[in-house]
Amino acid sequence: MPWWPVLFVAGWVLQLAVRLPFIANHRVPILIPDESGYLLAGRLLAGGESSDLSGRALYQGGYPLLVSLAYHISENPATVYQIVLAINALAGSSVFALAYVALRRLDVPPVRAYLVAMVTGFLPSVMYYGQFVLTDAIFPVIVLGWLLCVHSWISRDGQDWGVAAAALAAYSASVHTRGMIIVVVHAGLLVAVLVRRWTTRRDLVISTGVLAGGMGAGWLLNAWVRSEIYPGGAMPLGDWLFERLTTLDGWGWTLGLVTGKVWYLIVSTWGIAGVGLVAAGVVAARGGVPVATRVTACVALAATAGIALATSAAVPDEGTVANFAYGRYLACLAPVLFLAGGAVAMRASRPLLLRAVGAAAALAVVSGVIVRVYAGGRLSTDFFGVFDFPEMSVMTWSWNGLKVGWATLAVLPGLAALLFLKHRRVGPALGAAIIAANLIIVVAVSERIIRYWGNRLQVATSLAPARLTANDVVAIDYRDMPWRIWVSQAFQAHNHLVPIDRFNAATLPSRVTLVVVPWRPDQPARKSWPAAPRNFRLTQINWTDTGAWAAWRRTR
Repeated sequence: MPWWPVLFVAGWVLQLAVRLPFIANHRVPILIPDESGYLLAGRLLAGGESSDLSGRALYQGGYPLLVSLAYHISENPATVYQIVLAINALAGSSVFALAYVALRRLDVPPVRAYLVAMVTGFLPSVMYYGQFVLTDAIFPVIVLGWLLCVHSWISRDGQDWGVAAAALAAYSASVHTRGMIIVVVHAGLLVAVLVRRWTTRRDLVISTGVLAGGMGAGWLLNAWVRSEIYPGGAMPLGDWLFERLTTLDGWGWTLGLVTGKVWYLIVSTWGIAGVGLVAAGVVAARGGVPVATRVTACVALAATAGIALATSAAVPDEGTVANFAYGRYLACLAPVLFLAGGAVAMRASRPLLLRAVGAAAALAVVSGVIVRVYAGGRLSTDFFGVFDFPEMSVMTWSWNGLKVGWATLAVLPGLAALLFLKHRRVGPALGAAIIAANLIIVVAVSERIIRYWGNRLQVATSLAPARLTANDVVAIDYRDMPWRIWVSQAFQAHNHLVPIDRFNAATLPSRVTLVVVPWRPDQPARKSWPAAPRNFRLTQINWTDTGAWAAWRRTR
């Protein structure tokens, strides 16, 4: 019996087994409104009730297509949430499998490819975002799969790979706006293929048709989600993008944020993604490498630059530290660049590896200095969201501020380990040490951030004391209710209605069984709904730092 298929499956199972304990105790969405937005869209796609998130960012329908599977299995919101996290775990475990295939394409020997792929699958960003109902849980798999299909297509392994690459690019655009950058890059690739005649015109027409058709289907899907869940319109983002890219001040802001994203990408991967970034640049600029590898490197670099540029230009100044350094948007490319760095360590000569490591270290230091100088005092005075800096918070053991200098120093152990990673005896121990360091980060973040804030949000928003059931039809007064509360409760409710006017009970739909309204704690709770019909009684009050509210239940 061949051993490699068994080891390959065993590696994937190990990746999944490590992930499952992290999601065992998660029962409510924490990152509001993002998680709730995708969950509500998933419920809609599964045939459930719509909601009203007008004025919020559009949570596109591509990822909720996967989320909707959970609603076909269970109607209990807590169970649905855990099923979706299990889907995330399945996707995240696949990073290992795809990374192994990519490393073998780069001529890394099987044992070494297995080691680097295992480390890649356990990257903190891949593990961390898998614990939330966010597109970032599946985006690394989409991007890595897309690049592998591009490589296979340019290698002329068959037209099916060109179709698969185009389909993944189109799907990515229906998942998140970052996918539009991938579509643009893929469209540029199609032009290059036409000019260089890397495939037949017939194959090119088919791939182009798949890309266009997929984009059309995604547009229709998102248009329907927008009409159902955002009847008052979604938050516009294009205005910021246009303004930033057409003014000098806008370009200054954008390039400052791009630098911060690149710095975060390098530091959060112990500097190894920095080596991959340098290697991709060298491969893209020089000859002497297979055409498919060079094209794939160019495509990966274009996607990295495009996503960093677009997401920086489109983000408003929110007065947060994340405006200057942020890892989430480039996390989808972290596994790609990390495995590229690992491939350099496994294949390059000692002098070449030393130059790549030195260049990555210099890039980390220079980008860190730019972040520190550009942000200035705002790194200390602006709001620090601990959810935005999971790796940095653990690396520097700072949970209320970003320490750029200390975080930058964290690349040194990773780059030092890279120099000895291909050593027959030392390499496996170093790989295990990197995996252990990554898992320590994930464990610390799960305990100190995810579980802590999840418990607080559950206390602040849970409708369980009101004996919420699947048969309840819930109406919520949005006008004066803190949005974290009503968006969380919109997910908890199986049947959620549009906003109500609490001062006009005559317009309350007859099928409503539970009404949630704001409450001023300096007044009696029974006055929280002055127009309450006689057949409603006060059943729950809640007063936390998040806000105060009261729930009224129909008695007959």
